[in-house]
Amino acid sequence: MGRIADATIKGFMYQFNLSLNEILKSADEVIKIEGIIEDIDKINKENITAIQCKYHEESEKFQWSMVYKPILQMLKTFAGLGAEDSDISFILYAFFPSEQTGEKKVSKDQIIEMLNTKNIDYICEYIAYIKETDNLEILDLVKKERKTKEDKEKIKSYFISNELNVKCSIDDFLNNKFHFIIGQEYQDLEDENKKLLCDSGFSKEDVCEIVFPNTIQIIASLSILKDDAERNITREELLLKLKSLKKTAISRWTRELSNYKVLLSNRRKQLRAGLNVNYRKRCFVLAPNQIENFEQEIVLFIKDYIDMYCCKPKLHSPAIFRILGYNKEKMEKLKSRLYEKGIDTETGYRGNEFYIEAFNREPKKIIKDGWMEFKAKICFDSEECIDAVNINKQDDIFQIAEYLPSMLSVQDVNQEVLDVNAFDQIEYLLTMKDEVEL
Repeated sequence: MGRIADATIKGFMYQFNLSLNEILKSADEVIKIEGIIEDIDKINKENITAIQCKYHEESEKFQWSMVYKPILQMLKTFAGLGAEDSDISFILYAFFPSEQTGEKKVSKDQIIEMLNTKNIDYICEYIAYIKETDNLEILDLVKKERKTKEDKEKIKSYFISNELNVKCSIDDFLNNKFHFIIGQEYQDLEDENKKLLCDSGFSKEDVCEIVFPNTIQIIASLSILKDDAERNITREELLLKLKSLKKTAISRWTRELSNYKVLLSNRRKQLRAGLNVNYRKRCFVLAPNQIENFEQEIVLFIKDYIDMYCCKPKLHSPAIFRILGYNKEKMEKLKSRLYEKGIDTETGYRGNEFYIEAFNREPKKIIKDGWMEFKAKICFDSEECIDAVNINKQDDIFQIAEYLPSMLSVQDVNQEVLDVNAFDQIEYLLTMKDEVEL
């Protein structure tokens, strides 16, 4: 895997790969990314399989306590199901390096041991919903959204001190509704997914450089949608999307892939033809909180871009640099810094008022002297600035951010998503430098 250092990010990447694996192996099922029940809900006409995904790469030895929480979560859900939900089953899919891939049996004694845990959080969050009680005071405490330390201690003391029945059948859960699967190592799962994509009609080269990165980005994008229905996807829908994509996805997720440098090189080649076209209206949307050393390096980046792509008055048009999260004060400070580097800019402001016609105007030029009145426009994500860009439709929008402002129109615009986290990567993609260090 190589590039991933953060365990949380690797956990997400593993989940995205498992989601992809379920999609590619499905027939007529609908796969819900970030499901309502678990991480992945696999839905067909007869039943729903709710899959929870865990990746424990650094665990040298498996211990049952490592899976108490996910199993108790599923048992809590099972205990709360009515007769109308009897078609729901559960899978815990978890990787442990010391365990052999395949199904791992869970005994009734192990479940009972989990139910007798003394972990106060597990008792308050799960055991209190799995075991029966008619104590009204405890029931009221359990229902509280925010529990004090005293509340939790009362709940714990009650459930430890009393022998209580379980609301559901443990035997039914273990024999008919639950499977514990020891999953593949990350790289093995990724390799299997790439083979499945090749088997779906894509070339090996396209899978490595375009198709697989795009599948990860598609699944990551689905996972954050708030509407449950919008997180649904089928194998047919995914393959149809992939066949229409010709650009390599560069995002916070694809930069975790082991061949990220190859992906950058491939994306650079895809961008080159458009960058070589003269007099393109271009807008760069940048998110300071997503780019390392943004404040220290933004002026040099704009200057280097101008020196390469806005140096000929007869052929070039000033680019727009939209800085997300900025306000007028920060923009004016950036304008001053650029002026000190010999770069005049247009902001659309005259005093404290913003004028669309001022922002959208073309600079005066003296062709024979190679002079332009200004060589860049800078703005932030205010409503009037967005309106100005929407009115003066751009040829290209370079999205160097995870998201664009919702009001910014990309209709009939060439949108290039380059969600990278360093200016040297941006400059490499824009052919402003020949090498990049990762």
